[in-house]
Amino acid sequence: MTALHDTLPPITLRALERNLRCPGCQASLAFGSDTGQAPGVVLQCSGCEERFNIEAGIPRMLLPEMRRALAAIDATEKGTTEKVRTARSFEFEWSRFSEMRAEWERNFLDYMAPRDAAYFHGKRVLDAGCGSGRHSHYAATYGAEVWAVDLGGAVEVTRRNTQGLPVQVSQADIYHLPFEPESFDFVYSVGVLHHLPDPEAAFRNLLRYVKPGGEILVYLYWAPEGQPLKAALLGTVNALRRVTTRLPYGVLHALSYPAAMAAYASFVWPYRALRRIPALHSLAERIPMKQYDKYPFGVCVNDQFDRFSAPIERRYTRLEVTQWLERAGLQEIEIRPNFGWVGSGRKPLQ
Repeated sequence: MTALHDTLPPITLRALERNLRCPGCQASLAFGSDTGQAPGVVLQCSGCEERFNIEAGIPRMLLPEMRRALAAIDATEKGTTEKVRTARSFEFEWSRFSEMRAEWERNFLDYMAPRDAAYFHGKRVLDAGCGSGRHSHYAATYGAEVWAVDLGGAVEVTRRNTQGLPVQVSQADIYHLPFEPESFDFVYSVGVLHHLPDPEAAFRNLLRYVKPGGEILVYLYWAPEGQPLKAALLGTVNALRRVTTRLPYGVLHALSYPAAMAAYASFVWPYRALRRIPALHSLAERIPMKQYDKYPFGVCVNDQFDRFSAPIERRYTRLEVTQWLERAGLQEIEIRPNFGWVGSGRKPLQ
C-alpha cells in the first residue's frame, strides 16, 4: 500500500473503500490487484466483480462501455458519442486554461450565494463536473470534504489544482456515479448539465446522492427572453457552432483569441465607456457579455473556446429551470440570475 499512499491525497485510502461504490451495481469495493500491477492499485466490486484502476492517484470509476468509448474503441450506445466528444473538448480546454486565478473565489461565491464560506465547513460535498477544480478548491478551502468527478482527463487538472486539500478526485460519469445514494450534504454542478445528452435525467440522478434535508444547486445557460439583441447574437453563435464544433481543438483554441478580442471591442469596451455616463447607465447594463469587464482577457478567451467547442449546448428559461426543481419534489426552491440561471432546492426529509 506504500506506493498508493504516496500518490493519493490524505483524505483517501481507507476512505475510497468506505465511500466509493460500483457505478454499475452499487456494491461495495475493496482494494485488489491486477495482472502486472502492484497490489492496492485496483478497486474490485464485491458484487459484479468489475475492477476499477487507480491511476495517478485518481480512481477511474467508469463502466466498461464508457472506458472503451473514451479509448475510441467503441461509442455505439445512444448518447455516448456526444458524451465522449464533450469530455474530450473539456479535457483540451482545461489543459489550456488550467490556472487558478484570484477572481475564481468571488466567482465561486457568486454561484453559491446566498451560501457563504462558513456554509461549507464540515459538509460533505459533491462537485459534479469539476473541470479545472476551481470550485472544488474553494469548497475545500472553506472546510468541506469534497468529492470531485468528471468524465474525461480534466480530472488530472482538478487534482493538480486541489493538492493538499481534502478533495478526492474520481473519473466518473454523472449518469453512473460511484457513490452511495443520499450520502452528500450538498451537491452542485456548475456549467455542466446543459452540455449533456439528457440534462434533466442527469440532474435527477445527482439528486439521488443528496441526503434528506441536503441541498442541490445547478447552473444552466439561460435562453434570452425579451432581449432581441442577445437573441440575435445567440443565433449567430449557434450558426457558427455548426462549423466550430467540428474543428480540431488546436485550431479552435487559436481562433478563440480573435473571438475574445471581437467580444471586447463590440461589448466590453463599449460597456466600460457607457457606464461612466449616468444618463446611459441603464443602456450599458443591457449590453451582452458585460460580465467580462470583471475578469482578465484570458477568461474571455477560455469562454469562447468553451462556447464554440462543446458539441451540445442547451439553454433554459427561468420557468423551465423552476419546473425541473418542482418535478424533482424539492423544497425551498430558489432561481437566481447570474448570466445564466442558478437553481437550488432542498431535498425533503421524508
